Amino acid sequence: MSFFDINVAIGRFARPVGAAFDQASALQGELKRLGIAEALVCHALASEGDVVLGNRLLLEAVEGHGNLYPCWVMCPPYLGDVPDPEWWVAEARDYGVYAARLFPLHSLYPLEDWCVGPLLNELERANMPVLLDFGPRHWSQTLIPWGSIRTLAQTYPDLSFIVLGATVGDARAIESLLYAAQNVYFEYHAFMPPDMLEHVSQNGFAKQFVFGTGLPRRAAECVVGQTLLGGLANDERVAVTGDTARTLLGIESTARMCEPLPLEAVFADVPVIDVHGHIGSWERTTAPVKGPEAFVRSMDRCGIAQFVFSSFAAIHGETTLGNREAAEAVTSYPDRLFAYVVVNPNYPEDSLADVHHYLDGPSNFVGLKFHCYLHGAQLHDSGYAPSLSYADEHALAVLVHGGGRDEWDNVCAKYPRTQFIIAHACAWDGLDPDGRVLYERVRTTPNLHVDLSGSAAHRGALRKLIDLVGADKILYGSDFPMFDFAWELARVTLSDIRDDEKRLICGDNARRIFKRLRYTQALGLHIPLGPAGLPPKGGINHAIQRVTSSVPHCGGQVGRSSSLA
Repeated sequence: MSFFDINVAIGRFARPVGAAFDQASALQGELKRLGIAEALVCHALASEGDVVLGNRLLLEAVEGHGNLYPCWVMCPPYLGDVPDPEWWVAEARDYGVYAARLFPLHSLYPLEDWCVGPLLNELERANMPVLLDFGPRHWSQTLIPWGSIRTLAQTYPDLSFIVLGATVGDARAIESLLYAAQNVYFEYHAFMPPDMLEHVSQNGFAKQFVFGTGLPRRAAECVVGQTLLGGLANDERVAVTGDTARTLLGIESTARMCEPLPLEAVFADVPVIDVHGHIGSWERTTAPVKGPEAFVRSMDRCGIAQFVFSSFAAIHGETTLGNREAAEAVTSYPDRLFAYVVVNPNYPEDSLADVHHYLDGPSNFVGLKFHCYLHGAQLHDSGYAPSLSYADEHALAVLVHGGGRDEWDNVCAKYPRTQFIIAHACAWDGLDPDGRVLYERVRTTPNLHVDLSGSAAHRGALRKLIDLVGADKILYGSDFPMFDFAWELARVTLSDIRDDEKRLICGDNARRIFKRLRYTQALGLHIPLGPAGLPPKGGINHAIQRVTSSVPHCGGQVGRSSSLA
């Protein structure tokens, strides 16, 4: 198995999210760190500015780097602003270009045959695959014109289309298109439903998925981890990680620059506690992984020791029913599964009754969950006050999906024994000033923390978040089953942050903050507690070996810089 990355850019973007690769040597260093042997590369300027100049700069940048293959950005012409398609595609072939990349949303043209047909016709004749890029976006934004892609795939049956950057919000359209068009492929750096690769394999679609990272703007470690722990059969893993892409591009095997990371690199050397997930269904997203048994199976695959979740039904209208659903779920695996009592400020008396019912005595409920956005209330809303008083009296953790102008400073000061966690700090790209204003208070507020759950993964943003708030204030969360455990975990374990910081984020911080979270077992094995109630160093390793022993090893031995243990 050898990783081929089909989605990489070189050169500077106008807004430097993710630390651009000015030189090929910098790109090579990141590829090697992540065990990626080869890459199809376009130029940043061509993707967002001058197409012709950017394509020329690309050829200069990759010259002499045999594992970097050029991909030109193209678009339909207007009155001669770009070369005629027949001449342009022929020129691309003469220069050794392997594919064309189209940005129809950014360049403002419809993906319809009457507009792009002349260009696609020449690309089909040249047997040059087309990458369709609709830009980065939130998972809930459905911007891809799936009907147009289906029509074009049928109109040009000998042309391979590769859709870049589809998200979980595109899942239903993707499955339908897989049945309708055999010449459409999906790059999945932003497509991370739970156990995604295993499910597409079971349905016979694995060989229509191709590996890509979105470097340098995206944190490539997420999709690397998702792929390594994806549950694919060996032949499918070989196809997904590189062989399908090489076949589409007409690239024969070459000398590899590096070996892939071993499976073990994705696992943390500390028992991982996931502090942000859900039980039940939310059909705006698509998650076939449902129920405690499926949860624990996925946890075992990814090395997650314990999981704290709230009910989808509870954060929506049926709060009491949803809290009951969570209570029933945690009884199946009492050492692995834990829950939040959801509080809806619009029904404060009912919510306080639930708080007392589930937290007055021993239970697997370990804190409260507020969803200020869905409930249409800020954190300082009076409807939260009764439950916050209870939380403060019992030093509980409270996970908060913010509602906009929340008065964090005032609320944290008013309830000093409550441990507040701001959800989805991964959304900060490391540059946005509003995010900086929100998170800069975390370092100096003793009872304020953040979690990393969510679909955004900006390269280098985790390092900037740590520098801003401190590693002792960050907790691992996945938002599972909206997103895959491995994709979210690798954000931390395969990043280039320090090992002691990984240990804090993956589990040590949660064990300190969640006073009701008992740690007695991980991955089905009893681990005796050490000093201060923490598991002994390396205690999880035996469990990890048990889980991974039946998973085929992916290849070479590219180790980590040092052990967390």
